[in-house]
Amino acid sequence: MESKSSRDDGPQPQCTGTYDEEEEQNPDMIYNGPLTRSAFRALVQDFSPIWFTWCMNAGVIATLLHQLPYQFRGLRVLSTIAFMIDLILYLIFSVIYILHFVMYRQRAYKELIDNTLELCLFPCWSIAFMTLVSFVTLTVSEAPWGGHPFTVVASVMWWIAATWSFGMLLFVFSNLIQQHTIFDRHLPTLIIIPAVGVATLAAVGGVFACFAHNVSAGLAVPIIIMSLCAVGVGIFLGMILYTYLFQQLLAKGWPAPPMTATLFILVGPMGQSAAALQLLGSAASTHGLFGGYDRGFFLTESAAASMQATCIFLALLMTGLGAVWLGFALVAMAHRITNRDLIWAPTWNAIIFPTGTLTTATLLLGTNLDSAFFKVVTVIQLIFLILVFFINAAFTLLKIWRGELLIVREDPRLKQQAMTGEKPKAT
Repeated sequence: MESKSSRDDGPQPQCTGTYDEEEEQNPDMIYNGPLTRSAFRALVQDFSPIWFTWCMNAGVIATLLHQLPYQFRGLRVLSTIAFMIDLILYLIFSVIYILHFVMYRQRAYKELIDNTLELCLFPCWSIAFMTLVSFVTLTVSEAPWGGHPFTVVASVMWWIAATWSFGMLLFVFSNLIQQHTIFDRHLPTLIIIPAVGVATLAAVGGVFACFAHNVSAGLAVPIIIMSLCAVGVGIFLGMILYTYLFQQLLAKGWPAPPMTATLFILVGPMGQSAAALQLLGSAASTHGLFGGYDRGFFLTESAAASMQATCIFLALLMTGLGAVWLGFALVAMAHRITNRDLIWAPTWNAIIFPTGTLTTATLLLGTNLDSAFFKVVTVIQLIFLILVFFINAAFTLLKIWRGELLIVREDPRLKQQAMTGEKPKAT
């Protein structure tokens, strides 16, 4: 019988093109930067879309605090603070990332598309933007100085997010097809992020339709319909990718210690789709938007009640599968603790947002089913997410202070050249 180690020694995925060919045509692709860089250059040149997960995490925690079934004085203030952290970080990171492409242009683009992990993380930029749509919907449009004009702003932002998220989906997978040969045993868990992004679009569309200030049926129903299409993509694309990723777990075992936390990403498609379906069903029926629209056979008040019941039923199924994936991720982390090889890595940011989607689903189930069980589970999960957020913040600040993260003055590209003697490449 073939051992697991021997089965894993097969060929690794390679890029379809070579840099040598491109360098002959474009000498600018040869990297000749300094080994020791300024802090600003290091920050911009090495900036990765993984940093947008901080915005995503702050945004999902803010949303959960805002909608928590057990409210107390000051909770909405904490929610607003979390949303402001989301907004400030998003603006700062977006400026840096835009500078990354402006300053390094073709080389930055090649580094993106030739690095599978970076390419899979690229949709985090658009997902982080969607959390700001929730911010405008839940907080700004309901503020005394906000009102309906910000409902319109949130609507425009959602349609921008829709174009962006579907564009990201096509961009990522088309480049993975064109640039890489990835064997099924080498699929990164991060490959499921584009599916999470489209499912997030659906969930945010449901948030807008349910909670935007004085939203009209004419404004909300097109978003509901588009969100239903998006949740279909999230569910079925997620299920397809689940097949490959689960087979990979069976063939190779748990991911390496630095990547173990990425297993939480598998919760995302089911958790976000379960939340999206409940929100969209509630918008159609409870909030009466289908009745106000009243066109055709489907967009009517009589169809809305059946749709809401179906959405809750499907949400229960998806919540169950999401809970199983969460269980696998927790078992993997416990396995690392038992073997004493659990280490913190930036991938720990993958814990919060996907788990937060499942928390949103249980929060809505607690409301729709009037279930104390789901409400208590929601609170427990939220406390866990907040603890992980502060743990990540502590380790991140420590590594930034040590010069090991975000601003690394010594260029890893030229450091690799010094170790191997090879010509420096763009990645």
